Amino acid sequence: MGLLAALTAPLRSVLGVRRNLEALVVTAAPPPGASAPVLPLLALPTVAPPRTGVPNPATVLVLGVDRRPGEATTPRSDAVLVVRLDPANGRVAVLSLPRDLWVTIPGHGRNRLNAAYLWGERDGPAGGGMALSRATVAGLLGMPIDYVVVADFRGFVALVDAIGGVTVDVERPLVDTRFPTADRRTTTVRFAAGPQRMDGVAALTYARIRHPDSDFERGRRQQAVLIAIVERLREQGSLETMRAAERLSAALVGYVQTDMPTARMLELAWALRELDSSAVERYALAEGDVSFGVDNDRFAQMPRPGVIERVTRLLLGGEEQQGSSGRPP
Repeated sequence: MGLLAALTAPLRSVLGVRRNLEALVVTAAPPPGASAPVLPLLALPTVAPPRTGVPNPATVLVLGVDRRPGEATTPRSDAVLVVRLDPANGRVAVLSLPRDLWVTIPGHGRNRLNAAYLWGERDGPAGGGMALSRATVAGLLGMPIDYVVVADFRGFVALVDAIGGVTVDVERPLVDTRFPTADRRTTTVRFAAGPQRMDGVAALTYARIRHPDSDFERGRRQQAVLIAIVERLREQGSLETMRAAERLSAALVGYVQTDMPTARMLELAWALRELDSSAVERYALAEGDVSFGVDNDRFAQMPRPGVIERVTRLLLGGEEQQGSSGRPP
């Protein structure tokens, strides 16, 4: 490599990262029927003011959607997670919400949580699915949602493969004889217990498998895979090396959308680049936190009184922490 090329390579990588991230950004206009953002029902916990140069906290709604190649049908959100990022206090918390939770969807009445993305995409402008999902979850939790990130299955696979796979500790053996395939059929998948290396396809399969237990356990598996991705990024220093960051961000283009500004993505990623994944707080609803069946929908899940308020306070750090298991007391 010549001297000029060596000197300009870092700049090209920086520009490449910014260009790739800008390609992910969608301006999500409010969908028809969605009201203005709700007022918070839960006050944010009192924390020390951010240190100079440290980004303010952000609450991010992360949606995984089953968008399949060549398929015209608008997908529902298959995974719903809320991530609280607080760089000033070195805190990250993740809350998994069941996709079948019975909620109020602005402009559409009551239905399952995963219908919000479908209706927003089908009836709204570009980014309508993100906007309606944001309004729905904000109303459910009684708190503002700052940003939304939507990733389809191909984007998830591309991300995991781009970082060379992840290591996940499988808590117990899993066998699903009805795992859905891309061609709308089923197959049998198996996972042995213990730590194992997973490529993108295996990690996606592990995050989606649910027939051996429940959707509640699947939510915890999704958290485990997400944290494994964070740990792998930290191991590799992918957020510190511009060339690695350029490759990583390029793998997401076409598969991931967000309404988070590029500058905000960069400052949060840099501020949390040394995050210890074992310190990430994980919260989820348990089977006993809901009742099953609403009207003619026997799969819908109605949260019991006080459950949503409790897990929201935990997400925000407003109650005594319950440990990394995330299982409500």
